[in-house]
Amino acid sequence: MGCMADRHADDAADGTTDHSTDDDGPDPIAVPGCPDTYAVDHLLHGQPTALSSYVIAGEAPVLVDCGAADTVDRIRAAMATLDVAPGDVQAILVTHVHLDHAGGAGELAAACPAADIYVHERGHPYLTDPDRLARLKESTDEAVGMPDAYGDPDPVPADRCVSVAGGETLKVADRTLGFVDAPGHAPHHYAAIDRSSGALFSLDAAGMYYENRVLPSTPPPSFDLEANLATVERLQALDPAVNCYGHFGPGERGAAADELAAYADVLPEYVERIDALRADHDGAGEVLAALGERWQTPTAYRDVAGVIRYLRERED
Repeated sequence: MGCMADRHADDAADGTTDHSTDDDGPDPIAVPGCPDTYAVDHLLHGQPTALSSYVIAGEAPVLVDCGAADTVDRIRAAMATLDVAPGDVQAILVTHVHLDHAGGAGELAAACPAADIYVHERGHPYLTDPDRLARLKESTDEAVGMPDAYGDPDPVPADRCVSVAGGETLKVADRTLGFVDAPGHAPHHYAAIDRSSGALFSLDAAGMYYENRVLPSTPPPSFDLEANLATVERLQALDPAVNCYGHFGPGERGAAADELAAYADVLPEYVERIDALRADHDGAGEVLAALGERWQTPTAYRDVAGVIRYLRERED
């Protein structure tokens, strides 16, 4: 590794993280206590700390999530900083097919010809079928309210994809990653744990880490409270050392159990609060305005809308 990567390695060893920037954007952020593991800030919609993916460097590199189609250059820049050659990447993990996380999969698959792409069995068709991917993009653009909200994604060749459902393991060099089915945020979500470092790549399955707090991530159309709480229980059983979020970056090393327990408390409280408010407030905008400062996040409108949809479907 070059001198910049060495500095990150020192940060990981002493439990700190480096958030310095250069002309090309933020440097990769060392995941505390997890050698060769880095978070990448994708500068989603130009905003720092809005979206993270991960690079596991070392002898057999692995990428965890791809970012949006129009931010995939950030993970490629991080790979260059960390001296990770695209041809050396052995696996690309797509934790779920929401296009802020999976939109760059096609481009990264082309750039990393030796890598298998691991995707949940329920999300596999949306990465590989051009028609389904186009419909997913259309619905995403409509939901976000802007054209090309996450760029224009390329499909992944079907013969490059490996479907997982949870329970599988991936061994690359001396590292073993375990896959865990993780619905709730989305039915096509899995998490992965690096058994050598204790890093849990929960991404969106355990909420978001915002201003040093764990807060809900409950987007439409498929948020499911009961499924998400069951997922948190499965993740707790793994006894992770550090939780790696998609929004944003790693939590505190040694605090993963507390963060998961906090999410198990926060999530039903959030749903109950929205349920109480919607009786006197019309739509997600009014509910969000009445929700209070505690729950305000960059994705709060989307998350309120997801809970309202869940509550209506539960009633039906």
